[in-house]
Amino acid sequence: MRVRGPSRRSVLTGTAALALGTLLPRLAAAQGMPQGAPPAASPLTRLKVTSVERIELGGQKPLALFQNSLPGPVLRVKRGDKLAVSVENTLDTPLSINWQGVRLPNPLDGVPGLTGNAIGKDTSADIAFPPPDAGTFLYRAFQPELAHRALAGALIVEEPTAPDFGADHVLLIQSFAPDPTMTVPLLTVNGAVSPTLEAPAGGRVRLRLINAGTQFLRLQVPGTSYVIAIDGQPVQPFVLKDGRAQLTPGGRIDLALDVGTADPIPVNVETSQLPIQLALVTPVGPGTAAGTAALPPPAALPSNGLPEKIPLEKAARFEVTLGASPVPLSGFASVGSVARGTSVVLTLDNKSDAPVAVQLHGVPGRLLDGLDDGWKPWWHDAVPVAPRSTARVALLPDAPGKWAIVGLRGGDGAVVAARSYDVT
Repeated sequence: MRVRGPSRRSVLTGTAALALGTLLPRLAAAQGMPQGAPPAASPLTRLKVTSVERIELGGQKPLALFQNSLPGPVLRVKRGDKLAVSVENTLDTPLSINWQGVRLPNPLDGVPGLTGNAIGKDTSADIAFPPPDAGTFLYRAFQPELAHRALAGALIVEEPTAPDFGADHVLLIQSFAPDPTMTVPLLTVNGAVSPTLEAPAGGRVRLRLINAGTQFLRLQVPGTSYVIAIDGQPVQPFVLKDGRAQLTPGGRIDLALDVGTADPIPVNVETSQLPIQLALVTPVGPGTAAGTAALPPPAALPSNGLPEKIPLEKAARFEVTLGASPVPLSGFASVGSVARGTSVVLTLDNKSDAPVAVQLHGVPGRLLDGLDDGWKPWWHDAVPVAPRSTARVALLPDAPGKWAIVGLRGGDGAVVAARSYDVT
């Protein structure tokens, strides 16, 4: 599906990117910020949340950070192993953690007014669960005002056997507007402007692109690259047509990028004017005489065991309206209740003139074709819905509980839907 890309007022122009690109690394170095690579998680997996001044990014308003790190530390765990973190909240407001895309055994997401798992001021909470799926995921504050002001990090659930890539890079994208008079935000990758990422010359690199911002991003990657996972779930590898892909707010795309022996490869965001360079992949080492020509298509990543088909004949059908005006992130009136294992079809009706990213909690879904005669071959937990249009998505809930459905408006991240569904 195609939605309108960033406008002149919603992304950084090339000229501004160049100017800030020279300024931000110096400020970052002075303040101890990472430049080009997110930090590894502490062996203790402790996440202390603090309010920190970052004038070059947040302006006069402080940012909220995990472990004083921008973005938060990369959490890594093997599929099936237990992830255990201790979150300490020092903010003046309660905090809830959203594990974007993770199929949790019960509603561990701290959805205020729904699950009651909020972490109060000056208190800590221990969170532990075994992620059932290998893939690229996102952890962040559930409250948009915190998540969009930097409180986010990557969760990487590794396959039991590591796929054969010459390098594996996380690119967590965030946006900032340090000056309130700015008409366009600043895009960063792993806390830096256009970092350089190294990859073996003549080899293949895995890029884990995570959109932790509020913009619908139109990616453009020159050369040969294959999509190998969408929103954390493996797909049958396919060549990225024209090197372009849409990255929904909250969404993730894993690419297998073939790297030449000489020229760096830019990872860009297209705009109505100049493209914005998010990162630069640079070949290192002697490479091979054949270059990338000898590389066969990548093998598919191991399946996470999601169903091949979703039976639609007796599916429960619910509608969620995505309004033109913001709504409180509370209440979460239920659209309906289903028994575990019963298919659900959600109709997402966008009444606004902006694209909306719908976050699905509990399980991902598949976008349906127009006549209920099939579905797209990919799973999504960040579902894009174009302006003034309707999208329908099929789910197969497999865990009891109350699960949230949240619509975030593209551009400013305003909440335009806050509903839930019950699984008994």
